[in-house]
Amino acid sequence: MTKANTYERIIDVSLQLFNEHGERAITTNHIAHHLNMSPGNLYYHFANKDEIIIQLFKRYSAELFTFLSQANLPESVDECIQYMNGIYDIMWEYRFLFSDINSLLFRSATLLGEHNTFTRERIAPLLVKLLGKMQEKNIIQIDEIGVRDLSVNMWLITKYWFDFDSSLSDLTCTPEQAKARGVYRTLSLLRPYFQPEHRALYDEKVRNMNL
Repeated sequence: MTKANTYERIIDVSLQLFNEHGERAITTNHIAHHLNMSPGNLYYHFANKDEIIIQLFKRYSAELFTFLSQANLPESVDECIQYMNGIYDIMWEYRFLFSDINSLLFRSATLLGEHNTFTRERIAPLLVKLLGKMQEKNIIQIDEIGVRDLSVNMWLITKYWFDFDSSLSDLTCTPEQAKARGVYRTLSLLRPYFQPEHRALYDEKVRNMNL
């Protein structure tokens, strides 16, 4: 097995274990054992667990930024739902990152820098662009202050949704249900700004969601 393959396998397995058991419950020894490798072999690639987490954050931020940059901006309520579904699919794949994000950021200055740069320089402008497009297409009616506040609130809901939802849901809840509820909750912030015909369509779509 090549060095590159081992490096990627460590990251892949770490993501799986962190999502399933929580980052705090998983040590580098657990990761090494799951991969049937010695801890020393793992440390050849990563000095500690935080280095793995940083690489996972970089992978997550790259995937989300690629989606937000390349996906067509929605021009209807249906497309808004599809757009948010794409975002929530990515967030679900990296959900462990947001279960205890403040502790992770406190532990690592490098991760803190990556996180803040991603949020301020990449996510924020793209959300403003999204709302601007929806205004241009007469889907919503909102002023400049509303755009600024709404973009922050939408990101807050989306970022922390799975952690919040898991605290309220029973064990039979499926990932698809959790994502559908997240899409609804994020888009519910837009509802007051939808033009009347789009609001009626949104309400109809919500009634048919598997929440």
